[in-house]
Amino acid sequence: MLKPDANTPDDRVLGRMDVKGFSTERLKLKLSDTHVRVIDIVPGGVVTEAGEATVSVVDGMWVHDSNQDIVKLAVIERHKGTGNVALALLRGYGLKGGAMATSVAHDSHNIIVAGDNDDDMSLCVSHLVGSGGGMVIAKQGRILAFFAQPVAGLMSTGNGPEIARNLDTLHRIATSEIHVSKDIDPFMTLCFMSLPVIPTYKLTDMGLFDVRSFSFVPLELNK
Repeated sequence: MLKPDANTPDDRVLGRMDVKGFSTERLKLKLSDTHVRVIDIVPGGVVTEAGEATVSVVDGMWVHDSNQDIVKLAVIERHKGTGNVALALLRGYGLKGGAMATSVAHDSHNIIVAGDNDDDMSLCVSHLVGSGGGMVIAKQGRILAFFAQPVAGLMSTGNGPEIARNLDTLHRIATSEIHVSKDIDPFMTLCFMSLPVIPTYKLTDMGLFDVRSFSFVPLELNK
């Protein structure tokens, strides 16, 4: 009879977070025009639509408008210390008053974070880097929930029931505390926003990607 392996992951796959040069400043979204491309979420799937929007820009920076269901999306490279940070805008997520992030982001599994303010987004990223990966939610400068995935930033060392409880808590807090839309799965949706082989717009650590043309495109429509 086979015995289960001890719950002792190899040290070589723990804490895989090689993030260089990250700061809150890297999350500031500079725009030269108010007419921009946005990633439009399609509820119930991982396909997105290529959207357009007129957004608020103050002193050359995107500013969150509470009247628009548009939040900032960022992908931070975490494997080779390249320092890459890419930004885009996401519509239809529902998020208000905080941020959430995960180190499970198909298929490159960099850190992906969505939020309506840079401070909570930065807090989420820093928490994942310091903890070795997982899923996290922040609001008003506090971590509200965290699920550790220290094995390559992708897997938990917990058992099935423990993992299920953690995920239930994350989903509940995402919808109740930062108002992510109940029409979507908060983290499943987020983790597929960086997969650049599923249409239409996706965000990699290199920038906004249009799957139709298989090329990177600028955020501003006038460029």
